[in-house]
Amino acid sequence: MKHYKTEEWIDFARGLIEEKAKSLMQSHLETGCRECTKEARFWQRVSQTARRENAVEPPGDAIRVAKSLMATAGYAGKTARKSTLAELLFDSRRTPLPAGVRSATANARQMLYGSGNHRIDLRLEPQLDSDGIEIVGQILDSSSPEQGLKGVQVSLYSGKKMIAVSQTSQLGEFQISSKIDENLELRILLPQGREVRLGLIEPRIESVKRSPYPTDKKEDIRTRGSGRKPVKRSD
Repeated sequence: MKHYKTEEWIDFARGLIEEKAKSLMQSHLETGCRECTKEARFWQRVSQTARRENAVEPPGDAIRVAKSLMATAGYAGKTARKSTLAELLFDSRRTPLPAGVRSATANARQMLYGSGNHRIDLRLEPQLDSDGIEIVGQILDSSSPEQGLKGVQVSLYSGKKMIAVSQTSQLGEFQISSKIDENLELRILLPQGREVRLGLIEPRIESVKRSPYPTDKKEDIRTRGSGRKPVKRSD
């Protein structure tokens, strides 16, 4: 008795053979060949399972978590990728205080980076009463500013270790929470697989509390503006 090959039963189970050949194989099964019947039933079950799997759509949250875990474990980005440093175009920390302002308090830091046609707007917000920081940003293409860059991967590194990952929304916006660290670096995977690194972000913002007058304790501030010589206090 002729037995059919495994490859033929796989095609039979998947419905990929011609009607004439299918009829002959079905007749062969009806003769009671136990070996071929076992083979055919096995591949029919495999085919049915595969069809059911294709019909199942995993939740979006589960997909994002899986991608994050794979990226953190080092499975993402295995192919060699050329990275470029983005240019710092604006930093609110470097902006001088307006005339007449003599004091400032720790606050959010605004930064703007550029790389080619892309602009990355960042806002670093230290959390009160904690060592945490919120990194809020938006990525735009200056050649098409009306179109947001959706689904762009944004990874936060501390040294060589990835500590968080996010993806941009429909408007190209993203948000990442982290602890304050002097070695934080953002890596953004732009379209066409180009990776941009945002240098070393140093989010520590020291409070600057200044007295409106010099802090020399031996000068009596009441003499200021009077034209008299300073009066030495007898501390």
